[in-house]
Amino acid sequence: MIRKIAFAATGAALVCAAAYPLPAPEQAVVSVAREAIVASYTPAGGVATTAAAACVDTAYAFQPWHLTSTYKWYYNGTRAPASVAAAALTTLRTASKSAASGRNRCGTTVTLSTTEQYLGTTNAVAQISATGACLGNDGVSVASWGTLPPSVLAVTCAYYRTSTGAVSSSDLLIDNTVHKWFTTLPANCANAFDLESVVMHERGHTAGLAHVDQATHAVETMSPKAVPCDTAKRAFAAGDLRGLAILYSR
Repeated sequence: MIRKIAFAATGAALVCAAAYPLPAPEQAVVSVAREAIVASYTPAGGVATTAAAACVDTAYAFQPWHLTSTYKWYYNGTRAPASVAAAALTTLRTASKSAASGRNRCGTTVTLSTTEQYLGTTNAVAQISATGACLGNDGVSVASWGTLPPSVLAVTCAYYRTSTGAVSSSDLLIDNTVHKWFTTLPANCANAFDLESVVMHERGHTAGLAHVDQATHAVETMSPKAVPCDTAKRAFAAGDLRGLAILYSR
């Protein structure tokens, strides 16, 4: 049985009530919600400094949705920034697998029922506008690149059945206009963001995790702000993992 806990709408989280028809053969009404991770160019964003800190913080928060089957997704890299274009797909696949398996900074072994499957490249794009709005459910989960509001690194739109909370599809749009990205931490890194950490955060949203409070839980992967050059959040903290375990422990 899925336990539901009220989620906190913090940082840039905006939950927007809307309804879209599912594609055939399913005919049901689903709701859509949007979650964003924002850039913080100051230490106040909260760098995950030590494994010990991440393993003490056990806070978590839930969305009103969850995965009930393998999360199957496509990638469109046609607008990926040149600096990460060659490695972006590998990074997205790594982060998606890490989120599904509960990879964490604490050495905790957990068996989750979540699975993901990369289905290949596509010409389709994430159904997310330049303002970060969810545009509608086409029934296909796509990760792609595009314009987003200046402070936003990435946005996830999750479409889910209102009656059960089961995810129908979930798109991811990553900024390719304002922010600098890396897939391997560069020497003398400055003002560039770790793609793997950001995708890990967004895949947490797809799985049903909400933002935790930035002021008190900045160490967690599901905190709503990211700081440049931080790679610690490529793996979940204790609270992130605890939330997933409640939802998906076998």
